[in-house]
Amino acid sequence: MAAGPRWGSLPSVLIVDILSYLSHEDRLKASSVNKRWRNCLFHPSLWSKIKFQLGFSKRHRSRFLADRCGRFVREAVIKFNAHNCLEVREGMRIITILGSNKNLQHFALFPSSCHIEWPDSNFVNRFLNGIETIVQISRRLRHFSLGCVEELLEHSNHLLQLLSKHHSQSLKHLFLASVKEDSENYGIIWLTPDDLRPFYQLTHLSIDYDYLTNSVLESFVDRSRAKLERLIIHVHGIESTHEKISNATWQMVSAHNPVLEVTINFVHSFDGVELLLDILQPNLPLAHFRQFFCTNLNTAAINYMSTHYRNSLQSVYILDGLMDGYPVPYISQTDEDPFVMLAWRCNKLQNFSLIGYEILEDDVIAIARLRGHSLKSYNIPHCCIAVEEEEEHISWFSHGCYAPEFPQKVSENLKWNWSPIEDDELPLAVFDISADAERAYMRILLSDQQV
Repeated sequence: MAAGPRWGSLPSVLIVDILSYLSHEDRLKASSVNKRWRNCLFHPSLWSKIKFQLGFSKRHRSRFLADRCGRFVREAVIKFNAHNCLEVREGMRIITILGSNKNLQHFALFPSSCHIEWPDSNFVNRFLNGIETIVQISRRLRHFSLGCVEELLEHSNHLLQLLSKHHSQSLKHLFLASVKEDSENYGIIWLTPDDLRPFYQLTHLSIDYDYLTNSVLESFVDRSRAKLERLIIHVHGIESTHEKISNATWQMVSAHNPVLEVTINFVHSFDGVELLLDILQPNLPLAHFRQFFCTNLNTAAINYMSTHYRNSLQSVYILDGLMDGYPVPYISQTDEDPFVMLAWRCNKLQNFSLIGYEILEDDVIAIARLRGHSLKSYNIPHCCIAVEEEEEHISWFSHGCYAPEFPQKVSENLKWNWSPIEDDELPLAVFDISADAERAYMRILLSDQQV
């Protein structure tokens, strides 16, 4: 034993190197060797990324990490309950600490809601001032996300001016899309192509459809710019005067940005779904289509997608509430189910979810057969699966009463074990119109902003 290695007296540089190969749990165990190892545990290179989770069980840990690492961490994500004033205050505290961090490169908010319950009337201004300080102090921001919070994004024009002044040559990921629960009544700030043009390194952008114009898109057709890879569009209300994006514009943008993937999210957008065919264009490189609580299904637009996005569409996620406890039937304009045609034609489709709308048992099987094991996720609720019943020459549809072998048939076609979503696995807002709908979609929308 005396001739063995003296682990407790290793040089700090070697201790840090050893710790860099260990998991977080193993680092904590290794730090118990002695005080020297404990001091090395918080070397800046070991804490380049931190997700500050402010829920009750993890708040103490996040507070400790903010105090020890907040002034040198490079990537910071703040996850908090937007309706809990204590967590909002703690988020403000962390933002204040990050405001002295010159090396911060990645700043993102991950709230539970698009609306924050501020502890007092002046708190939103203090919150914004803290974020502005981060923008002004950090030397090289690359990722900036305000987590779809409407009150913060109302100040996008001012924040863009600051970002342009300090980070126009470094910012790669900019997420400005918001969530507006009232799609028929909200204010619109003034954004122009000149607000986005300075960001030459931008590869990921989220933006509300309200600000998307031909001129804004054409600003990304510039050989001196980085290639745009992801464009995420949130659609809420649609003004009658809104400029329609032409197919020629999408053709230019797609030609200049050959790997561009577009995600379109409709959130409480009644007008948007109705006017969906005015938004879609043949050369729009649509990769992901989602609609949340829009109370309508535009089957003509679904058929359009299956025709024009065969080589680009990767996922479809449609979520709505039941009507008086029953799934909403949709009317197909053709003899074939539009989603079956989508599965047949779109050869890159990997994820499909249809929640709140009636779908026939045979069509569920047909989609699984057409996509096979290439379908990675397939979410259909038990209560939405319709089976045609007939008795004495009278036919009707029952829901959730499929044959016992039905899930097995779907599983055999998918080549993985599949089962319908049970009622208790669905968001409460599917059944209760007064329930908080954000719980059903905020996590999905925020996942777009993680790169």
